[in-house]
Amino acid sequence: MTLHTETITGTMQRVAGVVFENLDPEYYLAGGTALALCIGHRKSVDLDYFISKPIDTLVLKEKINEIFSGASVEILFEQKNTLWCVIDGVKVSFISRFDTLLDPAQAVDVFRLAGMKDITVMKLQAVCGREEYKDYFDLACIAEVADARSWVSWWQEVYPTQDITSWVVALSAVDSVQKIPIDIAESFKTKDVSEDIKRVVQEVTKQAQILAGNR
Repeated sequence: MTLHTETITGTMQRVAGVVFENLDPEYYLAGGTALALCIGHRKSVDLDYFISKPIDTLVLKEKINEIFSGASVEILFEQKNTLWCVIDGVKVSFISRFDTLLDPAQAVDVFRLAGMKDITVMKLQAVCGREEYKDYFDLACIAEVADARSWVSWWQEVYPTQDITSWVVALSAVDSVQKIPIDIAESFKTKDVSEDIKRVVQEVTKQAQILAGNR
């Protein structure tokens, strides 16, 4: 895999390298930054790490202060299994996520990246709880590289007791989501997010009906 490191800053890459070398190897990077590194669609400014076991935030804070002893470290938020901090100006989050990973995280350079299936499912989960334009843009870009009809089965594999209604409804409201400035890569600047997301809704709705009819 060729990483699109032009989508992140040098400081982000340096911070990621320290995390990669010194923290639990089960931490993996997901979210918009992982997607940007994979497809190069936009710039990203934070690092979101996940792990499938509990996080002792006290131990993690001590470790972060140790491995970033020469850096500026500020704790922004802490609760059970969650820690947000800023390291040399880079927002970094560490979150326990106990949901099934569809594919193993892949180590590339100084990153352990979630796979496209898992990034997609996590983005779909995100739009259920918030209206952020970048999530819709990300999903519109994912639809270029991952058949939207597959999203239904991916979701059902991770969340077998939750139907797709919540995120289909959220995606259907794409035109009500306030646009915010995004630093978009040149090759993605002509993307019509509204049109693409509406097409995704049509495709996943049809696929869900097909799957329901086959039961």
